[in-house]
Amino acid sequence: MQVRVLPGPLILFGFLDSGLGGLVSLREFRKHSSGEVVYLGDLKHQPYGARPRGEIVSLSEKAVSFLLDMGAEEIFIVCNTIAANALGSLRSRFNVPIHGITEWVKYYTPPHDRQVVVIGTRATIESGYYQRTLKAEGIPAPELALLIEEGHWDDDVVRAYLDSILPQGEYVLILGCTHYPVLTPLIREIRPKVEIVDPAEVLFKHLRREGDGFFVHVYLTRENPKYEDFLLKLGYERDAFSLHFVPDY
Repeated sequence: MQVRVLPGPLILFGFLDSGLGGLVSLREFRKHSSGEVVYLGDLKHQPYGARPRGEIVSLSEKAVSFLLDMGAEEIFIVCNTIAANALGSLRSRFNVPIHGITEWVKYYTPPHDRQVVVIGTRATIESGYYQRTLKAEGIPAPELALLIEEGHWDDDVVRAYLDSILPQGEYVLILGCTHYPVLTPLIREIRPKVEIVDPAEVLFKHLRREGDGFFVHVYLTRENPKYEDFLLKLGYERDAFSLHFVPDY
């Protein structure tokens, strides 16, 4: 695999996800920060959430190495599965700042009068991270991220899926996968009493970075012509991103 170092600012920010969900989180970064970003979505090996912890660590180490080879000097793990299972290992191996999306909890005070519920991949829920840190009830949603990547954002398919896993009543719902915020309008429609928390929104209000403008180089390890439409649907302007495929990753 040929890897080139990108020209850019003093700091090139690296964003890592197992798929496309981190592009949703990157929108929150863009609201509060600026700079040039290189993004890796390892679609070839998804879903990470169905893999054992050892495989998640190994795949994420390879992915961080890719971002560093591209010139990234500060890494953001915008995947709850990776952050909940591999953040400590990554920090031990690589001598660069590495931030995990799960660290948003440092800036959040859970309510005392309502139940906290988190939905996420099976690996995120089985890690017990949010159950320990927020005393939350964990609900695995193993198919949800792939449904979103296939374009099911507000149709009957995803509506039925959410209705089958989300409890009724009044509680705080943590979106424990970076794909899930695109479903916020639908969740509010079917569970109007629920308070929704997007971890990326909380985190990037506090981790502000200053660069020059905004541009993201998107690298995906599996090719699909629909991925450009996904970026456009998320609101990225055509002149704000470039899209590349690394099928030999």
